[in-house]
Order: sequence, then structure tokens, then C-alpha cells
Amino acid sequence: MLNRKPISHLSGGAYYKRKRLGFIFWAVLAFAVLAGAFHFFGKNLQYALNVKSGAAQLKKGKLAAATSKFNKAVNIKRDGALAIDGLGAVALKQGDFEKAEKLYTEAIAAGLKANKTINHSEIGNQFLDGGLYKYAQTEFKHAVALNQFDADAVFGLGSCAHAATNLDEAIKYYNKALQYNPKLSKARKNLSLAEDDRNKGAIYYMYDRNGEPLARYNLIPGQGKKTYILDQRAAHVTGFDSEKRKTKEGIEKHLAEYIPGNRIYLTIDSKIQNTISRALGWYKGAVVVLNPKTGEILGLYSQPTFKPNTIDQDWWDVVGNRNKPLLNRATDKLYEPGSIAKMITIASAYEYAIDPEKIFPVKCPGHTYYDNKIFWCWTKHGRVKSLEQTVDTSCNIGAAELAFAIGSPRLTEYNTKFGFGQQLDLGFTDATRNLRISIPVKTSSAPMNDRTKFDLAMHACGLSYEGHNYTITPLHAALLAATIANDGIMMDPYMIKEIRNINGKIIYQAAPRVIKKPVTPETADKITALMIDSVENGIGRKAKVNGISIAGKTGTSGKSGALNAWFISFAPTENPEYAIAICGDSEGKGMSVAAPVAGDIYKDLFK
Repeated sequence: MLNRKPISHLSGGAYYKRKRLGFIFWAVLAFAVLAGAFHFFGKNLQYALNVKSGAAQLKKGKLAAATSKFNKAVNIKRDGALAIDGLGAVALKQGDFEKAEKLYTEAIAAGLKANKTINHSEIGNQFLDGGLYKYAQTEFKHAVALNQFDADAVFGLGSCAHAATNLDEAIKYYNKALQYNPKLSKARKNLSLAEDDRNKGAIYYMYDRNGEPLARYNLIPGQGKKTYILDQRAAHVTGFDSEKRKTKEGIEKHLAEYIPGNRIYLTIDSKIQNTISRALGWYKGAVVVLNPKTGEILGLYSQPTFKPNTIDQDWWDVVGNRNKPLLNRATDKLYEPGSIAKMITIASAYEYAIDPEKIFPVKCPGHTYYDNKIFWCWTKHGRVKSLEQTVDTSCNIGAAELAFAIGSPRLTEYNTKFGFGQQLDLGFTDATRNLRISIPVKTSSAPMNDRTKFDLAMHACGLSYEGHNYTITPLHAALLAATIANDGIMMDPYMIKEIRNINGKIIYQAAPRVIKKPVTPETADKITALMIDSVENGIGRKAKVNGISIAGKTGTSGKSGALNAWFISFAPTENPEYAIAICGDSEGKGMSVAAPVAGDIYKDLFK
């Protein structure tokens, strides 16, 4: 046999040992490579998952959760373009424009490309739909920076320019959007609208309930910034926007955030506004017209008024006028209600089943004494036989005797049920941002805890007494009449009907809302009958109009020489369309001043 030697110079054991070490080396190296790859891909996976989760939270509007996820992603990858981009989108939604733009610039520098994870055209359209054009413009600019051929984003920039009344720029963007996407019908539609607006030299932005314009931007130099179509006849509704005086009033003030670029539709009817301004004439005071079934304010007028179209030129004459033309007497001035409040006294009597036959007849010598204090009626009524006669003559002593049977706690209860001491607000809630836009109304007040018969007698007749104010706005007074007209149901009054963005999409739409049910339909019917008789046979007869059934109640309050004239009413009584409150501020008696104004209004409304 031949002796075979290993081919290597190493012994057999050494050879295999080296071979084993080589295997271990390559195994360790492979493990290290795999571990590095796992770490690399795992880190990327964690980054991607955090970005995806952050984008989902952003879409839901959960900004704190989105911020947390995007920050985690940035901690994993400091130059992560998508995470930086996400933080920019959060900053914008929080209203920090400077931070958002800075982060968007950083994201692009980090290599951000157009993607579906965070779609800036989509976010821009959400802002656009809500009429928030500054936000939308920032998003669309970023979207175009990522993809200059994004037709939707270019159209969005056109809409923002249109909203800002930059029509040449808007037209340029609309044409460019159509160049990139000839089938983009919304761009074609808006292009036509922008060209029409440019040709008209104006953009209308405030309308009445029927789409009749109330205000417009002027695009032709020398015409002033804005024109108010009804001028002084709706001055306290539209308000004004004075750049020179750096002040705003009315809708211009309360909806300032929505006015640039949006179309605001009010519940006001221009024809009714013209009617009530004409009917009140030179009387100082206010008129409010409501739809009793819905609470819509159909007309609201305050006198003296002013001309919003020339407010800058007239400024010192207006602010220096001792009659305060800028004051909206319909919503911002409180008056003693006088005898219109007797309807609340009577309502509480009916609701508590007080029997008038146990009270009447009463004697009215023109005045009497309660607790050694003189209590006046406006005239001598002699023998007042019934509750009907009390209302027809508006006898204070008859109302006081009724109140003694009711009692102070019950009368106070019904003041509360009819809304005294509770804030009215003609604003609305923007569901897009869950934000309340307030148009406050002065809060009416009523006496509480009447301690004496004299106190209770004054309370029953809508009169203030020492330490106890009884006050109401004309708007709230109209609401009292509307509640009786609407079977005892009080609707929330409102003036903003609808808001649409530059593209016609609805941002806000009002819906009628019940706020109280002070009395039963049966009680409302009984009070209606009394109010009809007051117009047909009582001291409200100057409001009477042939062929129309009107329910009304006069009132007079204030001090001798400065009497406030009241008349609240509704018609036609068989199916009420209008509830009206008229207040003559220091103009005299309700029966001789306010009631005839109501008659003139109803003649025109039902002409």
C-alpha cells in the first residue's frame, strides 16, 4: 500500500481547525450584514408606520396625535421629508402660517416629492370648502411646488385669487388649470364668472333671502371700496367697513372672517326692509319683523339711521349726533316694556287656571294705593268688567288685581319661560371648525321677588320700580308676539340664512330651532283672541286693516315727556306669517304712535 500525505503543509487537525474558523468568520460577517440590514429596514419601517399613522390622525383632525407621530418619525430619521411635511400641515391647521411655510420649504429641500400620503390639493380643497382662503392658498402653493401640473391645485389658487378680488390673477390660474386638464369643468365655470365680475366691475357678496344683492365690492377706481344697496334702510343690518376709521359694524363686523370671498345670504327681505323703514318714518325707535314659525328675521330697522355708503365723509356728524345713529335700537337698547308685558301676566294666569270671574269686575278710578304708594292707570276706566275689557282698555289696575291672584313666584316663572334673563344670539356655529360666531343681543331683564303688592302691581304691568328693572329689546318683544302666534312655541331668532364659498359650496345653512315652549297651544289661542279684540274693539284699533285679521297689544312706558310707544302684533291670525314689534323711542303712546305704524306695515305686506 502507498502512504498518502496531506496535500497541505499543515497537519490534518490544523487544516480543519482553520477551515472551522473561516466558517465562523463568514457566519459572523453574514450575521452582521443581516443585522445591519434588519436594523436599516426596521428603522425605515418604523419611520414609515409613524408617518402613515400621523397622516391618518391629521385627516381626522386629531392634531395632537398627528404631531406626536410625526415627531417620532423625525426622531427616527431627521431628514425624513414626509414627516417634516406632516408637521407643516399640522402647523397650518393650527393657524401658524409662518411655521407651516418654513417646514414645507425644509421638506422640499429634504427631497419631498408629490405623494398620496399627504395630499396637499386635498387639504387645500377642505380649506377652500370652508371659505378659509388664506389657509387654502398656502396648501395649493405647496401642492404646485411639488407638481406644477396639478390642475386641481392651480384651480384652487385661482379660487383664492378670485376670493381676494384679484380677478386678472384668478383668470390666469383658471386658464392654466384648463390647459393642464381641459375637462376640469369647475375651472371653466369659474373662468366665466370671473370674466363676468370683471366686466361688471363689481363682486356681490351679501344678499337678502331672495338673492337680491345687499352689498358689493367695487373694482372700478373712484367708486369707493364697497357699496351697500339699501344704504340707510338696512344700515344696522349690513353695517359698514371703514378702512379710514379702522372700524366695522353690523354683519361687516360680526362676519368679518367670512366676508372676503364668500357669499352671505341673510333672512332679511329687501321689500320688507323698505316697507318698515318707510312706515317708521322720522320716529326714533325700531321695528322688527319675524317669521313666527321659523324665527327668521325678515326685517330689522333702527331710527335714526346713517348712510354706510358715505360713513367716512359723514363720520363726525354721525358720532357727534346725540341721538346716536350708530346704535342699533332693535337689538342693543333695552326699554321698559309697559303693557306689552301684560301678555305674560295673562299667560301665567291661564297656565295656572286662575278664574278671572273671581277677580272681575274691578274699579279703576285712574289711580289707587298699594302699600301706601300711589299706583297709576293711564286714565279712569271706571268699572272694568272682565279680562277682555282689561286688555281692550289696557287697564293697569285690572292687570294688578289679576297679578295678586297669580303671585310673584309664578309671574317670575313665566318671565323666565318667555326668555327674560337669557342671552339671545343671532350668530351661528360653523361646523367646519366647531366655532361659534356670535351676534349678541342685549339681555332682557324682569323683576324677581316682589315684596309688596305695589311691587307686584308694577311687575304685572311691565313697569320697573325701585331696585328692579323690567327691560326688553324690540327683537325680544317681537319674539313674544311670535310665540303666541306659533301656538306657544318660541323659535330661536336668526338672521344668517346661508353662507356659500367662492365656488358656490355651502359652508353654513341655518335650520329653524325651538328654544322654549312657554305656554300651551290652548293658552296661546286664548291670548290670541284677547289680542284680536284689542285691535278690533280696543285701544289697538289704529292698527286695524280691512280684510286682515290682526292680533295686537299696545304698550306705553318710560317717564312723562319721554314715553316709549309699543305695539306687538301678528297676522293673519288664522295662519300667521308675520310677527312685528314696533317701539317709538320717547315718541309718545303706543295706541297713537306705534299702532298706526303697524297698520301701515300690514297694508303694504298684504297689498
